[in-house]
Parts: sequence; C-alpha cells; structure tokens
Amino acid sequence: MIAAVVLAAGASSRFRDQKLLAPVGTKPLVRVVVEGVLESAVDPVCVVLGREAAGVREALAGLPLSFVENPGFAQGMSTSVRCGISALPPGTAGAVVALGDQPLPTSEIIDDLISAFRSSTARIVAPSYAGRRGNPVLFAADLFPELLELEGDRGARGVIARHPEQLHLVEYPYPPPLDVDTPQDYQRLLEQLGVGG
Repeated sequence: MIAAVVLAAGASSRFRDQKLLAPVGTKPLVRVVVEGVLESAVDPVCVVLGREAAGVREALAGLPLSFVENPGFAQGMSTSVRCGISALPPGTAGAVVALGDQPLPTSEIIDDLISAFRSSTARIVAPSYAGRRGNPVLFAADLFPELLELEGDRGARGVIARHPEQLHLVEYPYPPPLDVDTPQDYQRLLEQLGVGG
C-alpha cells in the first residue's frame, strides 16, 4: 500500500490570499492538485490542512480522501509532513509526499515513482527534472520515524540528504514544474495551462 500525503497547510504568506483556493479554470488550485494525485495508483490519500482549513476542505468536497489539521502550520513545512505521516494507517509500505500548490506533476509521474520503488531496493524515489531533483517524493515506511522528527521549514530535504545511497531518481527531460508561491507564479501557471483564473 503506497499512500499519498498532500501538503495543503501553508500560510500563503507571499500570495496574501489563500493561494490554494485561487481558481484554475473552473476549479480551485488545490482541487486540481488533489484530483491529479487521485488519478494515480496511491491509496489512501491524506490532505494536511492549515490556513483556512474549512475553505480548503470544502474545495475538496466529495473526493475519496482523508484530512488531518495541522495547528502548527505557521511553524513550517516540517510540521505538515509530521501530521500527514502520523495520520497514515498501519501497513502503509511507503508514502508519496506531494505539494498542494504544484498541479503539474501528473499521475503518470507518481506512478513512475511507485514503479521504481517496487522494482528497486531504493527507500527514497524522486523525480529529476532536467537534472534537478524535485517533487513529489516517495519515502519507504522505514523512514517514517525520521520524517516524524523533522523541524523547521525545510520539508524532508534533510532526510534525503542523510540517505544519498538510498535515493533513486526518475529522470525527466523538462524543467521542474511550477509551484505557486506568488501572484506572479499563479499567472505563469494559468498561462502554461491555457486557462483563466
């Protein structure tokens, strides 16, 4: 069982408004992201909520997933990783950690990570976009204790750095997909997708 943890708890401090609720075509950004994750082979999917949790939860209404709220979301991404990992059911073999503000990694990329994980001895599998490691990242369950000890706003990079010999990269020839941190990022995303906001 490979689960997914979608980090949707950020403070959106550089965006001013709650970026996850910004429209991408006819849907909120976070719904575009989560629907893409749900199209992959992961199960279950857990979404970590923080700022404007009720609004984000409503934006995802009707989808087959679970939620966990992170009361400490303002203290950094590590708190959301910890919340999401701790909410996964027993027996989970691994977890794909995905960003709630990055809609362009397709379900095929997540499925590629899962295939690489199952066919290798790697405990960490990540995409490499034109030679640059990116997201989402799949972690084996035996690394969950280390993920639960994360602190600060660096996400899981420290865990990856501690286990370079356990990292398998799936190569893609194009640049890293855009994650939405600023209004300018949002406009670039709309242009890339050819949709309105």
